[in-house]
Amino acid sequence: MDKAYLNSLKILIWCILLHIFCLPVIANNSIDDGGTQLNDGYVVVQKVLISGNKITKPRVILNELIFQQGDKLLVSKLGQVVKRSRHNLLNTSLFNFVTIRYTLQADNTVVFHVNVDERWYWWVFPIFEVADRNLSSFFNNGDWSRVNYGVYLKRDNFRGRNEQIVARIRLGFTTQIMLGYKSPEFQKRGGWGAYFDFRMYDQLPYTTEGNQQLFTGLEEGLAQVTYFGSLYYSLRSNIYNRHRLELSYKNYNVSDSIIDKNPNYLVDGGNELQFMELKYAFARDKRDSKVYPLKGNRLMVDAMQSGFGVWEGGLSNLKIASQYDQHFKLYDRWHWSSSLYGEYNTSNNLPYVLNTGSGYRSFMNGYELYVIDGTRLGTMKNQMLFTLLKPRVKNIGFMPLTQFAKVNYAFYLKAYYDFGYVWHENPAITNTFANDWQYGYGAGLDFVTFYDMVWSFNYSVNKHKQHGFFVHFNMAI
Repeated sequence: MDKAYLNSLKILIWCILLHIFCLPVIANNSIDDGGTQLNDGYVVVQKVLISGNKITKPRVILNELIFQQGDKLLVSKLGQVVKRSRHNLLNTSLFNFVTIRYTLQADNTVVFHVNVDERWYWWVFPIFEVADRNLSSFFNNGDWSRVNYGVYLKRDNFRGRNEQIVARIRLGFTTQIMLGYKSPEFQKRGGWGAYFDFRMYDQLPYTTEGNQQLFTGLEEGLAQVTYFGSLYYSLRSNIYNRHRLELSYKNYNVSDSIIDKNPNYLVDGGNELQFMELKYAFARDKRDSKVYPLKGNRLMVDAMQSGFGVWEGGLSNLKIASQYDQHFKLYDRWHWSSSLYGEYNTSNNLPYVLNTGSGYRSFMNGYELYVIDGTRLGTMKNQMLFTLLKPRVKNIGFMPLTQFAKVNYAFYLKAYYDFGYVWHENPAITNTFANDWQYGYGAGLDFVTFYDMVWSFNYSVNKHKQHGFFVHFNMAI
């Protein structure tokens, strides 16, 4: 085996070992419910009173609390219990604000008062978005044909049970019709979901040269048509752990002119690829916020088999990926975050349409304009945060809708350093970033506000002394 391949294996082993050693830390971070330690005084939960839930069923709220009626709780732990339960409720994205108070009774019992401020759950809004991998890539190429428009409909908290129904009609660079449904997981009870996705492309990226995707289009006809269908079952085994098993069908039909340009776009020079996919995902999430975490940790492990030999000339690849995130407080306004990610594919030459590597679902800062194709990779992202403006709430007096009448916001300064390695068996001679260590660093400003919106304004420099100002936007809709 060559040196680059050995390096990629070392990265994967390093990621696995770190996850193994981090697991005991994760397991020991749970809050004691007082069931075994009574020497510090305890109380019994007499009742839980809920208010503010005009739509949400009480069961949905009770499902996120780490206590229930009849539990024994240490008095010294009540503050931690309240804080963790409040974070869990906010992480459902069903509420703008949550307040939990408790009242100690004379008979060694406690009454909890949970008040929620519900969000707006009906979303019907126009789509106007860039089709590039990120805003910086779009601004760099300046091609306004890569714009999508349409309409997006979503109903959150359907029937007050945290169900979700979505529909999307998108035109422009990509034509898409998507329908989806998701039911919630309650503790020790499963939920399920399904979606159907149909897309047509007039133009698309067909290869990578110079570490950047090259696009091509057709004057007549379609470059690509895809059909996706998925059915999944999810189980929440406890307050922090989630399991998901998903079965999907995927079908790609591509124009002959695309295959002429890149015979490896699909498999064996064919213009159609269809396969079944089975995926198992595990997540243990103990972060204080899923939108902008400052404390806690998260572990994710995925195993996905693409192709089972059902169709001739099909795909067969097993992908194993794992990610561990750690966030902790350094001082009053200072926080540190690290994220470690590793990925391994058994196939050394995946079809280009299924490209993996850096720059697709995730990227290293300083490499927003590039992709690094490969089948094995390891990355680590680190950042130090300074709270420039602590979270505040602003009342908007003229707003008639109560769901938008209060806005929370905060500002954070940050400095970051990312590094990683992507292994590719036979990269094109111009794709020089593969099989070599890459790193990027810089500083930025994050603006965090309501409805899970985060704006990031970064100035980054990469290993090759390329630098620039980059804007990132994340909205959990």
